[in-house]
Amino acid sequence: MTGANMTEQGEGERIEARRRRTFWMSLGVLMIGGALAGLFTGIAAGGSDLEPDAIWARVPQPLAVAITGALLIAFSYATWRFYKAIDEVELADNLWGSTASYYLYATLFPLWWALGKAGVLPEPNDWAIYLIALGGGGVVYLWRKWRAR
Repeated sequence: MTGANMTEQGEGERIEARRRRTFWMSLGVLMIGGALAGLFTGIAAGGSDLEPDAIWARVPQPLAVAITGALLIAFSYATWRFYKAIDEVELADNLWGSTASYYLYATLFPLWWALGKAGVLPEPNDWAIYLIALGGGGVVYLWRKWRAR
């Protein structure tokens, strides 16, 4: 191979570079969108004497529906783009993480609920269960990534 040909990218390299750009762009859009949603909600809650959960009660219902609908559409689109950009190994890692999150949520909530009804624990905390499920799925995802190194 000559020196001039060594700098040219083949079609496979160009496709892989485009896939990587799409992957990181999709991930960036998801992260920025989530950060902005959290930032604006935090600003609204921080500028109020209400509890953070109660801030949504002050938003007119049509606006709340429009905001959550726009966020759902944006999240769905970015997720679709993300899944178009990943390879089968990343897909498998995501599926393992997602499955672990689902199983944690589906198991933890009814168990906590039953123990709450029995008086052993307080009523289930939705956010705690949600964060435990996401954290567990994240651990499984990162474990698969680390194991594949």
